Amino acid sequence: MNTYNENLHSSVLTSLESQQLGKKQLDSQLNASMFTLYYAEGAEIVANEKLDATTKMYEDKQHINSVAVKNKNMSDNLLLSANQQKTYTSQSVNNVAVAAANIQVATNAIVRLASDVGSIFSIINAADYGSQIYRQSEEVYSLMNKTAYNAELTSQQAMEASASIAEVTSGVVADEAKVTSDSVNSLLQVTTADLTAITAILTADNDTKSQASMTTRSAEGAIKCSKVEYEAAKKAYDINNKNFNQNLVVTVPVPFDSVKKTFTVSFDSFKSPFSFRDAANQVIKDPVRSYNIIIVKESKKSFFTISTAEDLLRNSSQYFRVPTPSNPDQELKAVIAMENLLDSDNQAIVLGEKYVAFLLIQFTEDYKKEINTFDDYLSVASESFKLTHTLHKADKPVRSKIYDYEFKVKKDALVSDKNIDYRFILLPYPDDLLTNEDLTTLEDKTEILQLNETIELFDNEINKLSQEVDNLNANIKHLTAELAKDPKNAAAKQNLSNFKNSLAEANTRLSTAKNQQKSKKEELAEVEKNYPKPIQNSGAFFFNLTLAENVPAGSYISAVPAKGEKAENASFDTYDVNIDGTTTDNFGNPLVDQKQYIPVVLSYFNGNKINSAQYSNNLSDWENTDLITYNLKS
Repeated sequence: MNTYNENLHSSVLTSLESQQLGKKQLDSQLNASMFTLYYAEGAEIVANEKLDATTKMYEDKQHINSVAVKNKNMSDNLLLSANQQKTYTSQSVNNVAVAAANIQVATNAIVRLASDVGSIFSIINAADYGSQIYRQSEEVYSLMNKTAYNAELTSQQAMEASASIAEVTSGVVADEAKVTSDSVNSLLQVTTADLTAITAILTADNDTKSQASMTTRSAEGAIKCSKVEYEAAKKAYDINNKNFNQNLVVTVPVPFDSVKKTFTVSFDSFKSPFSFRDAANQVIKDPVRSYNIIIVKESKKSFFTISTAEDLLRNSSQYFRVPTPSNPDQELKAVIAMENLLDSDNQAIVLGEKYVAFLLIQFTEDYKKEINTFDDYLSVASESFKLTHTLHKADKPVRSKIYDYEFKVKKDALVSDKNIDYRFILLPYPDDLLTNEDLTTLEDKTEILQLNETIELFDNEINKLSQEVDNLNANIKHLTAELAKDPKNAAAKQNLSNFKNSLAEANTRLSTAKNQQKSKKEELAEVEKNYPKPIQNSGAFFFNLTLAENVPAGSYISAVPAKGEKAENASFDTYDVNIDGTTTDNFGNPLVDQKQYIPVVLSYFNGNKINSAQYSNNLSDWENTDLITYNLKS
């Protein structure tokens, strides 16, 4: 390789490796931001749950305190009434006793008078029977007997009233009312103290929630910045790779097909910057004799040189030759089966090992003579890639008749079920937190929001103009009727003319507003048409496979294989999950009664750690899984 090519190759190598390193650092920064956001959202969710629980307790204690205040008011009124009753009853006892004594004195006098009248009547009866004075004496005697009877009856009733009033236990009632009042007052002091304490807790929980919310918003901003920086670095690498490294890209299917075991290497065909002719004076359209792909372990890419690459061409199993295209401007692709190619160490390509791809371009002899350089071209290493067997994704969990939940997984012939741990995870369903979807649709969401706001403004304007048109039409109709009665009414004619002019202007403004609104609606429809399909659980927080793999033990349930008829299927396996009082969400928090959760199943390789690099875990489609409501009683 000549000095120019060496310097160019060294410069490209340094540039791309520097960008690869920078991209890896930004990827690490993005992952760190992701975990920061994840735990910040977890803290906010916990703060919200605690605040909700405290708010409910506050409302309960506030209600209890309100009832205690009402009871205190009633007990105070009862005590006041009982004391008044005690006072009035005592006065009544004294007054009725005095009245009864006076009635008894009067009764005694009446009885004595009745006795005297009886004696007088007896004398007159003996001396003047049948005379006028006899009849008068007889009448007086009869009335006197009735009076004496009534006096005796009144005396008896007075005595009974005195005895009955004396029996009233107003003193006992007053004492019991005092005890009740004191008890209610003590209860009110307790409920007031509880309310004061829960108010302080509520204030503290509000502060905690606000702080957690600010931390989450800060983490959301950080991850957005990290995402932007990472995408910028990725784009910069892609541009340099395209311009200086033949756009060499290795694409591994996701999930990797472990049966076909193929991956794709793509690159741009070589374009000569010069125009040359061969020995027969024919224009050299394609100066490339062959394109050769060589797979190298990532750990050895720094030591891989063009001379090493050229030596490998002696062994056909260590390189993959891509036919030269009929059109030299097209992109080339090679679908490589890992079983049909050995790496640069003459070893089989295996699952779990990190590799890079090199592109060796051999030029024709005529082209080499024309440029007076007899070196071939070796690309810079591609980005590293790894081939792994992706575990099968579990179906969405559903309610089970025997256990709480069950799910199905397609049988995997390449890995034993004993080496897979199906982890059932419950994600709390919050609102207003950053999601995976939010991170990739920021720009479209902003545009949709702005368009909706503009359309709403046009709605308001159209409603106002429509009302104005209706009012003008009503006035015109009224004035037209007046002119029909009095055609010579000059004021009515002038007002009618003014209203018609105003109506024409209003209709013009209304038509313009409707056209502008229509244009904005068409623009909104176009944006929404290209907007990603909304996911079912769009209100869920940020979660992905990496986070699921780091959910600690105790925050997930390892599903157990089903038994009986459910287990007897040749295509898929069925697993059961049982939820009990010790179950927690993914953050390790106890499940909250009547709260909604998203069930997630992580297919996790749990076999020999040495072989773990050969497998990729998989996460169920949690973003489109139906929510479940935890019921403490079930």
